[in-house]
Formats: sequence, structure tokens, C-alpha cells
Amino acid sequence: MGGSRNQVNKAHKTRFASKASRHEHKTLLKSTITKDHNGKGARAARMQRNKMLRDQKRAAILKEKRASSGSTSSPRVIVLFGLSAAVNLNSLAEEILSLLSKDSSSALSSTVASSEYKLRTTVLKAPHGDLLSCIEMAKVADLIAFVASSSFSCEESTSDYIDSFGSQCLSVFRSLGLPSTAVLIRDLPDEMKRRHDMKKLCISSLVSEFPEDCKFYPADTTDELHKFMWLFKEQRLSVPHWRSQRAYLMAQKVDVIADSGDSEKCTLLLTGYLRGRNLSVNQLVHVSGAGDYQLCKIEILKDPYPLNARKETDIMDSDDISDEVVRCLVPDPLKQEPLLVENVPDPLAGEQTWPTEAEIAEADKHHEQKKLRTRTLPRGTSEYQAAWIVDDTDEEDFDSGDDEADGMVLDERGSDFPGQKNTNDYDLSDDNASLNLRDSDEETDVDSVMMDGENLTREQLVNEIQKLKKEHADDEGMYLFRNLLIEQIHDTV
Repeated sequence: MGGSRNQVNKAHKTRFASKASRHEHKTLLKSTITKDHNGKGARAARMQRNKMLRDQKRAAILKEKRASSGSTSSPRVIVLFGLSAAVNLNSLAEEILSLLSKDSSSALSSTVASSEYKLRTTVLKAPHGDLLSCIEMAKVADLIAFVASSSFSCEESTSDYIDSFGSQCLSVFRSLGLPSTAVLIRDLPDEMKRRHDMKKLCISSLVSEFPEDCKFYPADTTDELHKFMWLFKEQRLSVPHWRSQRAYLMAQKVDVIADSGDSEKCTLLLTGYLRGRNLSVNQLVHVSGAGDYQLCKIEILKDPYPLNARKETDIMDSDDISDEVVRCLVPDPLKQEPLLVENVPDPLAGEQTWPTEAEIAEADKHHEQKKLRTRTLPRGTSEYQAAWIVDDTDEEDFDSGDDEADGMVLDERGSDFPGQKNTNDYDLSDDNASLNLRDSDEETDVDSVMMDGENLTREQLVNEIQKLKKEHADDEGMYLFRNLLIEQIHDTV
């Protein structure tokens, strides 16, 4: 019923070809194909380049960190801003200052230097309800710590944590450009479960009002503040770009020195740390609310808040350490920027340049000289065409009053051609007729003879006319002889 159960294999159709011969076309011939060495070492070069870029970024971050939190850097400014009037900022500021400074006398100042944290910090409290003061503090803040109180929150609502003034300030801060921010949550309950739930509720209510990188910290106990300060020390702070474009100083001490010579003038003495960029004593400075002024001098003082307190123990005991001048810089009058608010307008600045009276007189004189110059022009040249003709050679200037003595106008020799009637047949027998020829208005052609630069007397002029008349008569005789000869030839023919 069924077929055979024996295995049937396919016949071997390659006959005598071996496996090596069948795969011979797949192997590369080393004699015809060479290996490309262009990519040799590319992987090692990429790894070395990536390592170099990582080292450069690490060095730049380390340099920035040392510049912002080192012993030579200015203290970091923390501004405490209460989101509502129920927040008590005084107690929080005292706890932070006492944590940073072990000395109780140093805690009275807003600026402290902590050898434990290796950090110098200035803590400022933004007055709730004073918008201008809050804006000025936000301009110089390295970190704005928004403080929220959870004691009056019952539901998940933003209005329980932020009042109307807090919302207004947040809107203004966003338009100015926020620096690094953090949110401190106060007045959490002591029970762990309720504390965790209240913290979670507060974060979910406020997270939409702040940037994405903003962190939330509980700030009720010393351990929580200690953790916050360590994170603040290691944090890489970001500031608005407009702040890093120029140097600025946050005054910690302000004095006014009256001018003995002028009762209306005074000298403003500001003491503080220079931040941002370097400041030159020759440039102008802007005082908020007052205007631009020149610097009288810059005095570099001894650091009143050294980071290493052990080396400065004896100096810190002195009350006059802040007044010790290390170096004094005085402006250079030649390099100092002038106190010029605006340029004096020139009503003729946009007008066309007008020539001076001397230039106008010289142009008129040159024009008159060009009028007096006499030139020989081709027949039929108009005055407009003559103005475009440029003389190739320097011609002598002639006076218009001496025209009669400078040259002669002779009759044209247009009668040399046969059959042409002589239209200029004047009687040159007497001297009067020859003199009248000189006053004629007819133009001369190229063959006319001009006598330039010769002062002829009356006798010489008469002799010259007689000579020209004789030559003209000879030419006329030759013309008559030629006509007579032509007539004889015609008669003979």
C-alpha cells in the first residue's frame, strides 16, 4: 500500500568537482586586491581625541568650581524669599548662619566663612511686600531659596503655599532671568508618615511654578540644613547671561564723604566684593538710581572674611583689619573715560559739503582765464562742442584786448580748384582795404597762415600783404595759362 521506507538521497551532480574548487571564487586574491591602510589607527585616534575632550571639560569645570568657591572668590549670595507672609525667614537665616559659623560673634554678620564647609556665604532676607528690594536682591543672588510653609495647607492647592505677592515676584523673576533656585519646605509635622505625605503634597503643588532642575529640601532640623549646605557647596551655579557680561559690586558698607570745597558735591565710598568680570579704574561705573560716575580711586583691602581662620587668628581679633589697604589704584587722566552722557548735536552734520570762499574765488579766476584763451577750432564747431575739446599742447594765454595786434585773418585759397568761383576777391591795392580784411568775421581754413607772437609795424604789415598778393596773382596767372592751354587742345582736336 505504501512506498518504500528506504532513504533516497539526491544524486551528486557536480561529478568530479571538489568542495575547494566550488568555493574558489569566494576567496580573495592577495595578488590583485590590497588592503587599505587609510583606516589604520583610526580607532586609537578617536579614543585619544575623546579622552582629550573629556579632560578639557573636566579641567574647565574644576577651574570654574575653584573660581566660584575657592579662597580667592567672593562669597556666594543666598537670598531667602518667602512665598507667603506666613513664612518666618528670621529663624531660618539664624539657623543657617549658626550652622556655618561656630563663633557666635560671627553669626551676627550676614557674611560668614566656614572652614568646615570650605565656603564663604552671604545670607540675605528678601522683605515680603517690598517689590523693588526683592528685585535688587534677585539681581545679585547666586541662589534664590524659596521658602514655603506647610502649616496652613489642607488641600492640594497652590494658593495655600503662594500668596498674591509671591506670584507677582515669581513673574518678575522669570522676566529678569532666574539664577539657580531651590525650595525649602518648613513647618512639616514630626510624625514620619504625615511628614512624608505633607512633603509630597507640597512638592506636587509647587513643581509647576519652578524650573525643572529646581530641587526641594525639607529645612526644619539641623541635619536637613547640613545636607542642604553640602549640596549647595557642590552645586554648579548658573547665573543669567547679562550678569556675566560686566563687573558689579554688592555694597556691604556705604559711606558718604562731603566735599569741603563744594557743598553740593560728595564722594560715595562703597565697600564690598567685586564680582563678575574685572573692573578698570579708568572706566565709568553706574550707581543704581543715581547714574554714571567716574572713579576717584580703588583701594584693595585685606579680606575681612578669610576662609582659613587659623592663619588669620591674630588679624581677625583686630577691629581695623577691614580698613587695612593693600594696594591703591588711581585713574590715568589720559585713559579715563569722559563723563559724557550724550554727544552735542551738529545741525550741519548731515548736510552736503559746501566749498569755502577761497575755493569759490579760485574757481572763478580759473574760469575767467579759460575764457580769455584763444584756440583754433575746425570750421563749423559750436560753442558747446568747443567746450568738450581738450588741448593736447600748452597754448599761450591771449588777452582779449590785444586781438588786433596778435594775428591776421587772411583770405581763403578756395579758388585754386578749377571751375570754382572766387568769392573772396578783395581789392588789396591800398592799405585800407588790407586793414579791413583783418576785421572781417569770416573763419580761416587749415591752409591759412597765422602769425602768432609777432608784433608787426604798419610798414611790415603792408609789405607782407603785397607779398601775399603777388603770390596770389602768380597763382591766378598759372590758372589762366592752364585754361588757355586746354582751349587750344580742344580746338586742335
